[in-house]
Amino acid sequence: MTTSALGQYEALSPGPTHYQVLGLTPCILSSAKDPLALLKRAYRRALLQHHPDKATSATPCCSSSSPPRTSLSPTVDSTYTIDQIGQALAVLSSPSQRATYDASLRHAIRPSLTPFHTGVENVDLDDLPFDPLTSQWYRSCRCGNHRGYSFDETDLFQVADQGLVMVACQDCSLWLRVHFALVHEQDGSSQAQSPSALPPDHNIKPS
Repeated sequence: MTTSALGQYEALSPGPTHYQVLGLTPCILSSAKDPLALLKRAYRRALLQHHPDKATSATPCCSSSSPPRTSLSPTVDSTYTIDQIGQALAVLSSPSQRATYDASLRHAIRPSLTPFHTGVENVDLDDLPFDPLTSQWYRSCRCGNHRGYSFDETDLFQVADQGLVMVACQDCSLWLRVHFALVHEQDGSSQAQSPSALPPDHNIKPS
């Protein structure tokens, strides 16, 4: 691959990778059952962290072409610009662009790049406390946020067939992988439970 080909992905330029911008790693993205959904969540989280005033109205652009550049600049406390976040989503959501970008990262020499660590913790749903006031499960994060991870039943139903949901910390780059299963009751309703808590005769979704 030529240097000019790498230029469009900024692989040889000092600075963060697209994975760093979205708080992901190649391993996390490759192992996701629904990479696009994971990317969209990471995109929204990055906007919320660095540009909270733009996060509510932003809509991810997942086309293979780069998103239009804007003149918006980050706030004083921001690490990444809206441009960087949008470009990261555009490249990583395109299988062909992501493959080229990953290849460029493997061959590029980036001595100025600070090592980046993103962690994933695996838990069962019944390991998490539930807040009846907000109807959310939550868990504290190592970064110090008492409710860094939080999600509700809607998040579980969106990935019911997968049997797990990836939850990002609101304040850092750590992730929580929550395993669960849906129990179908006789009245037709469904209830999310931890796979380990279910008797073998229950009719559950794959976990």
